[in-house]
Amino acid sequence: MNLRIRWQGFCTFCLNLFCFVLLSSCTQTTNPAALESKLISNEKCRLISLIDSATQLPVIGAEDFAIDHEEDKLYISAYDRRSVERAAKKRANKKIPTGGLYAIDISQLRERAKKIHTISSLIRAEDIDGGLRPHGISYDQENQELAFINRAYYRNGNKWKMHPQLERIKINGAPILSEPNSLTCSANNLLQTNTKILISYDHKACNWYAGLEDIFSLRESGLKFANDGPVIFQKAGFANGVTNTATGDIALAATREKALHLFHENDSNISYKQAVKLPGGPDNLTISHDGAIIAALHPSLLRMGAHRKLGWGNSPSKLVRIDPATNMVTTLFHDVSGSLFSAATVGVETQKEIILGSVTQAGLLYCEKNS
Repeated sequence: MNLRIRWQGFCTFCLNLFCFVLLSSCTQTTNPAALESKLISNEKCRLISLIDSATQLPVIGAEDFAIDHEEDKLYISAYDRRSVERAAKKRANKKIPTGGLYAIDISQLRERAKKIHTISSLIRAEDIDGGLRPHGISYDQENQELAFINRAYYRNGNKWKMHPQLERIKINGAPILSEPNSLTCSANNLLQTNTKILISYDHKACNWYAGLEDIFSLRESGLKFANDGPVIFQKAGFANGVTNTATGDIALAATREKALHLFHENDSNISYKQAVKLPGGPDNLTISHDGAIIAALHPSLLRMGAHRKLGWGNSPSKLVRIDPATNMVTTLFHDVSGSLFSAATVGVETQKEIILGSVTQAGLLYCEKNS
């Protein structure tokens, strides 16, 4: 039995590596027509450690952010994916590790002398069926609510199986009771407003066909309404982050296309508008203090895949802003080697700073803007 499990693991390892190499060679690399740079020097950046107040353990895997610019507050979804995946693969009889959904005042992060912050999750792991492992997150300022894709794990015989669930809470941590929801197994991120919730899904399927989508770079992921609502778009290459824009459009990250897909919303009708090419594969999206789209990019999908799935080396990190009126792309941060902060998957920009989170790293990266 152990030999068979090891052989299956080796085959999976080889298939993943093959997919990453093939995807890297197939991905389009056309740069946008309008590109400028306002790089923030690495010397203006510092690592900030976060400690969970309940477990006293470092917060690892701050994969996505939501920001309240009016209140100067950052919301963070985090869990250690590698430890969770290891536990699930070992078919652990104990519970799978959990994570947290946190809030911190950005003014605290500006304190240069304070490099470690203890933070508390807005909701306890035991209050969420299947455990708390928040992935994509969205903030509805009007209703003071947070919605997130939670990666719940349940026993299936002697195995663990992950089921994404849509969860909503008030920012004071009170859960919002709602009817049971049904998400596609590949649910990745979401956009919540006072009238709707949209879900991005990064694969059309989660069985063997998902592997074919990866190997052949099929564009069959996309965007849909929550709770078995209609599909809006199903032509993206690994649909990822999604956000409203300052111009009233909706932006969807397509990681393997190295592009954003923009949609125009008119009342309840959402129509396709255009694609914007980017100098890297976009992951999560946020909106800056002045309305620009902020996208964390993976300059090398091959290195990102090797780092995330196989634990090989570091992955470069890049943060850009896209003007929603002109599609001008401005580079804010670029760690070419990933040695300062590897595999950034999200970033926010305020008037004073940028802040980055990573799917694999501990804590945050805080960078003061150039004066």
